[in-house]
Amino acid sequence: MTSVHEKEVSFKDLERSMYEIGCEIAAELLKRYLEKLDKELSNIRDKELYRHKGIRKTSIKTLMGEVDISRRIYQVENEEGLLEHRYLLDETIRMKVIGNISANLAERIAQEIAKTSFRSVAESISQLTNQPISHTGVWNVVQEIGQRQKESEKNLVTAHKSEQLQGNREVKLLFEEADGVWISLQGKSRPKSGHGKKELKIGCTYEGWQPRYSGSTEYRTVNKHSVAGMMNSQDFHTVKEAKLAQTYNLDEIQYRILNGDGASWIKQLHDIDDTLHYQLDPYHLSRAVTRNVSNKQAAFHIRNWLKTGQTTKALQKIHALKYECDGLTSQIKKLETLEKYIQNQEAYIVPYQNRPELTLPAAPDGISYRSLGTMESQVAGYAARMKGGRSWSEQGADHLAKIIALKNSPDFLQKISQLLNGQLSLRMSEQTTAYVHQTSRTIKQHLPAVRQGGRPFEGQRITNGRKAIQQYLDLKSFTDLIYR
Repeated sequence: MTSVHEKEVSFKDLERSMYEIGCEIAAELLKRYLEKLDKELSNIRDKELYRHKGIRKTSIKTLMGEVDISRRIYQVENEEGLLEHRYLLDETIRMKVIGNISANLAERIAQEIAKTSFRSVAESISQLTNQPISHTGVWNVVQEIGQRQKESEKNLVTAHKSEQLQGNREVKLLFEEADGVWISLQGKSRPKSGHGKKELKIGCTYEGWQPRYSGSTEYRTVNKHSVAGMMNSQDFHTVKEAKLAQTYNLDEIQYRILNGDGASWIKQLHDIDDTLHYQLDPYHLSRAVTRNVSNKQAAFHIRNWLKTGQTTKALQKIHALKYECDGLTSQIKKLETLEKYIQNQEAYIVPYQNRPELTLPAAPDGISYRSLGTMESQVAGYAARMKGGRSWSEQGADHLAKIIALKNSPDFLQKISQLLNGQLSLRMSEQTTAYVHQTSRTIKQHLPAVRQGGRPFEGQRITNGRKAIQQYLDLKSFTDLIYR
């Protein structure tokens, strides 16, 4: 007798096999539908305008695997009187692909790339879909999406400069934060002199804070939007302002609180706009005190004095500590570094809540105004993805950063979809839905019935051997199976 263990099949293997079969069927249905639609478009086209020039084959990488289709190409005379070739099928269903990769597959790549490497994303996509893809293919998708987002930002800036943007959301107070991550450059992007690094500029805006859930003591930012790129401070500011103008009625904003680590380019943003009130990031200030003051009790008092605006008192204490170092040059240098840092940032140290010159509006219902510092988690995310021994071309870093910024903003998938593809017309949507439903019914009608049988030797005399075989084949039903 052949043992059932000679060809073991786990539920995992069975699941994958069924999934692959389903994908193959779906890919074939998609092929048939697209070719049927292409033929229909050919029959109803304006034959004088669209001259049939033959059939071209192409292959599209989709979530179900590669779909090979044949579609008609047409010659058209454009407005300038020049001849060009177009695919009616592509235009009708807005079939935009990146290197033959479908929009759905590209969206999945964009979701994954914000947190892991190109190679890891390629492996993940290949395992979770029915479409093998290389890390080079993933890289190509990232570059294309990043470039489209960059172009979108340029168009947004142009519209803002011509006063075509007017958001309808109204708030009295808006919070802004900015910071940077220094990343290593490679190839032609690497400067011939210097340390071979360049700062990736990162920023975010939000309206305040809300509890993560009812009764929670943890808070999340409200309507946070992010911007990032390998830009100078002026370009960073123009992109950020254009995005704000798209969402908000800027004329209604009374105060904008800008939080930064003291970098000169961030303070320059404060100088550009009169509504911006700059403050030194409390986290960076506290870290500077902790790193440079070894006496914990003194550090505690210095932090409190700085927080309440008693800068003179804090500087006096630092000056006194230098005389208590017994000539330790390293300790004195640390205290001098902190002293200089505080003197350079003195006008910005007091948190916005403690500034008497600011008459802040009441927070909207359900929103509170708290201490700023949300950038640290974002900076950590960029650093984890883009540092750690990795080096980049300036363009490659810029493109990836823009995708991560989209990931850190609301409606990520919707925005990626807008960059990749459009929406089908109502007629096309209804036609597609009807086709899918009809096909689904047809498949179900032709599915073979599952045959069921009893256990071996039922109704027969039971010997010890037959009893052992029955017990051996008493398997659980699929509904009882779980992943181990």
